[in-house]
Amino acid sequence: MIEVEAINAIAETWGRDYQPLRVRLMLHANSRMVNYHPLQLDGLLSRAVVERATEGRGLPDAEDGYWLPLPLKQLWQSAEGYPLWAASTFYPVGPSVEDTYVRHKRNSDGAMHSHKKLTTRNGPWMERRLPTPVRVCTTYEARAIGNLEAVAELLKNFVFVGKLRLARVGEIEVKAAEYSEADIIIAGMTLIKTIPAEAQLLKLWPAAPALVGWTPPHWKPSLFRLGWPAGTRNPVDWFAAV
Repeated sequence: MIEVEAINAIAETWGRDYQPLRVRLMLHANSRMVNYHPLQLDGLLSRAVVERATEGRGLPDAEDGYWLPLPLKQLWQSAEGYPLWAASTFYPVGPSVEDTYVRHKRNSDGAMHSHKKLTTRNGPWMERRLPTPVRVCTTYEARAIGNLEAVAELLKNFVFVGKLRLARVGEIEVKAAEYSEADIIIAGMTLIKTIPAEAQLLKLWPAAPALVGWTPPHWKPSLFRLGWPAGTRNPVDWFAAV
């Protein structure tokens, strides 16, 4: 695990007084959230920490992961020291519609001017239409256990969230709530947080179906573990299984 002094310095300013939180993300009208994977609250906070510590430059990619402390309670820690944070995904609240956003992939003018005989109808320079699944919804919520002031301060400067800058932020509201640790993981019969099987936080669930990204950065394959992705529903009849 790689540690960055500037990131650790930011973490030292946070209080350790954790409490249940409700984070409400309100988007501008007609914003669209790319819907390949749900937006993760701990991922959003990690992005804010990295951008602040590096002044927007980001961190170089590496085979090992980085230690990315957050003002959140840890639900579990892997043998390598990577944390499972007490923060759910953002789930839609109120009316929402799944749709397809078609984006156009075009070659830059510079490339076309330097290669006058290139064709855009076929081959590597062909222009493409790329259908992208999106969700249209104005309000999302996430649950967490953490330091209210620190979480709100990290989230205050986001203008866009999600991929492709399609979801424009109107306001992010962080308030105290009444949640248990179980409420951070499950809503009804559905997971609202990705859980690695080795954490042993779930009972009466089927075998872990796939490798999942469970800690920031969620896209990094070297950190994947067998587990259950957010959105998984438990097929077990709880009353029959007890």
